[in-house]
Amino acid sequence: MVNDTQNEPDSTSEATRRTRQLSDDEFGRRSFLKVGAGAAAAGTLLAGEVAAAPTTRYLEIVSTEEPTEAGDLTVKYEVTATGEIAPDTDNGRNSAEGNDAVSQNDDGTWTATGKTGNGFGDAYTVAGRIVDFSAAGSFELYLDGEAVAVDDVVSDYDHTIEVLTTEDPSELDYSFTTTGEIVPNYDNGDDSAGGNDSVTENDDGTWTADGYTGNGYGDAYFFDGALTDFGPVEPFAELRVDGVAIDLTPFDSAPEPDSDRHTIEVLTTEDPSELDYTFTTTGEIVPNYDAEANAASGNDSVTENDDGTWTADGYTGNGYGDTYAFEGELTDFGPVEAFAEVRVDGEAVDLEQFRSEQHTIEVLTTEDPSELDYAFTATGEIRKVTDVQEDAASGNDTVTEHSDGTWRADGYTGNGYGDTYTFRGELLAFGPDVDHAEVRIDGDGVDLSGYEAPPEPAVVMGGGDGYSGTVPESEADVVVSTRGELASALSGADRGDVVYVDPSASIDVPDRELTIPSGVTLASDRGIDGADGGEIRADRVYGEGPLQTGDDVRVTGLRVTGPITEYVDYSRPVHSGVTVKGTGCEIDNVEISGFSYAGVKLQEAAYVHHSHIHTNAMDGLGYGIVCNGEGGDTLVEYNEFDLNRHSVANRGYAGYEVRYNHFGEDAIAYQVGTHRPGATTLSIHHNTFVPTLHLNSGEDPESHVSIRGVPDDVADIHHNWFYNPRRPDPGRGRESVIQPHVEEFTNLDHRNNHYGSDEPADDDIGCP
Repeated sequence: MVNDTQNEPDSTSEATRRTRQLSDDEFGRRSFLKVGAGAAAAGTLLAGEVAAAPTTRYLEIVSTEEPTEAGDLTVKYEVTATGEIAPDTDNGRNSAEGNDAVSQNDDGTWTATGKTGNGFGDAYTVAGRIVDFSAAGSFELYLDGEAVAVDDVVSDYDHTIEVLTTEDPSELDYSFTTTGEIVPNYDNGDDSAGGNDSVTENDDGTWTADGYTGNGYGDAYFFDGALTDFGPVEPFAELRVDGVAIDLTPFDSAPEPDSDRHTIEVLTTEDPSELDYTFTTTGEIVPNYDAEANAASGNDSVTENDDGTWTADGYTGNGYGDTYAFEGELTDFGPVEAFAEVRVDGEAVDLEQFRSEQHTIEVLTTEDPSELDYAFTATGEIRKVTDVQEDAASGNDTVTEHSDGTWRADGYTGNGYGDTYTFRGELLAFGPDVDHAEVRIDGDGVDLSGYEAPPEPAVVMGGGDGYSGTVPESEADVVVSTRGELASALSGADRGDVVYVDPSASIDVPDRELTIPSGVTLASDRGIDGADGGEIRADRVYGEGPLQTGDDVRVTGLRVTGPITEYVDYSRPVHSGVTVKGTGCEIDNVEISGFSYAGVKLQEAAYVHHSHIHTNAMDGLGYGIVCNGEGGDTLVEYNEFDLNRHSVANRGYAGYEVRYNHFGEDAIAYQVGTHRPGATTLSIHHNTFVPTLHLNSGEDPESHVSIRGVPDDVADIHHNWFYNPRRPDPGRGRESVIQPHVEEFTNLDHRNNHYGSDEPADDDIGCP
């Protein structure tokens, strides 16, 4: 019901309601200002019943008529929303065109009017709430890709609120705040909102109304969520929510002065600038969202630590700042930057006391040939140095921050080369201490006998629960839950931004190829408290697949799902889950399944780790990961593979290292290999290969690794656990490792592997 006008008879089915043909005289605008309040009972409104702030939706009006030669546009419609409506002119058959118009109304709402028909449709992005929709003709409605009824599109507000005065004369210059959207009610008789009343959405997602009334009159509004603040509290002021008077006493209490309570301002002095900061105090920290200048906002958070101290984690910049209240003493702040200023109770703090000295550490090898698989930890931040001519860190080196604030680097080098990092604080641990390893800090050699190797982190094969590299939602620059929001967020993202898929979202991208811009992270919450992660689906084949990358992109914590659920025959067209087209990309802690070409299609080298890649199960293609480029140093580690035709493959021109992976019970053909001419350098070690039956041939046992052609350098295969008991043999056989196109192994070395399903005696064989 809108304006007490029923859009469709109650007895009409949902399918019929979506396609109902309205007569021309039923087509007309109904002002949202007279919309009913949705009169939910007031309940315990002050207890924090939070409603989500308005979001951007994607609306499509699609004609259901059969196309005719005349091409008549018989569907006429009008839609009104509380926020901006923008036509989508690039949505194929359902694109808004020149006969569609959008305008902003005097009351702040937006209205789109248009015509469509002949089997076509129109599409819009809609900010805020859709408060009115009417149409004539035969049509279907889609909201964020899902078919909906008109009743499901138009939504009302949770509550009404009246700010009244009981005396004449009197004046009340008031404000109130709610957790959800506020809209003035200009149609409430003597107590209607007027031109001197305004509403604002705050940075933290709450809403505030500012108004002026008096002399026995009042103002009225609609709102969502809960009432959190009102003032000033006066004897002649009365507040009613859904017609029920509210006790204003909770809004009239002032905190007792506390000599141990302080104000801290974290400021930036330059524009442009970015400051991603933390600080710690001995007592409680509370963000100040109401400061006149430099108020804290939704991207700032506080946490009580296990030792009773408190830490604030915030983000500001461009000459702005954040404000908090805290108890006790300030004990830490960082990072210390030239454009960062901190004031406590109005006095500038000398930040040099919090600056930990930065050092350069080089991890070198002194012999060729040699291998060094190393790790070290430090008290402060570790960063890879990738822009030096010699001994630069690379894609197979990783850095992790621990929950206790220490940092860890894991790397691999050898053959007389090395890796370089910077770190702050002190070096805590390094290992292993071997003869061909040399470590220098700020150019001086380090005696490694004084350091123990850092403990090995818990191994989480395939990511998920327990994975240490998750990205929490608090680090997001934008959270998306619909296809339109995702497309808009990616198109507007800049280097360093985090676009976060809502953990409860399942976003179908059936007809788009979305590009993740260079330097952007696309993330969700897979593994956080056992979460599965938000999902991006491609229910049908379109282009290369739903996601493509620029340079230096990270994809983490997501589920990326295609339509395949079992082994299927070869067919066209085909698509992939993530297509890597830029350099320096990382894919971790994702579940990718159901794609006909590949789960991960690498046009450039990348780092793929701690992911579950399965059921990319089409005959003829069906790769878990396929390396299509030339050269490069792709690293594939700590992944769980299952039911792919080939889990890791190579078109014959690239190199890769495949280590510490588990290949599950089902496989269509060999699990790891390369096509001719044979690739460059292939390193396959410390993996566990379980499948011995190939689903495409029905043979058991069958091969695990197939090196087709001859590598330019070598295929080095060692310390793997092969369940196939048959030892490697050249030619096209059914042994654990084969090289089909030679009579003798050529540029292929195999050693220290275990064959058969019985557990190896050596703990250093197979995946962790």
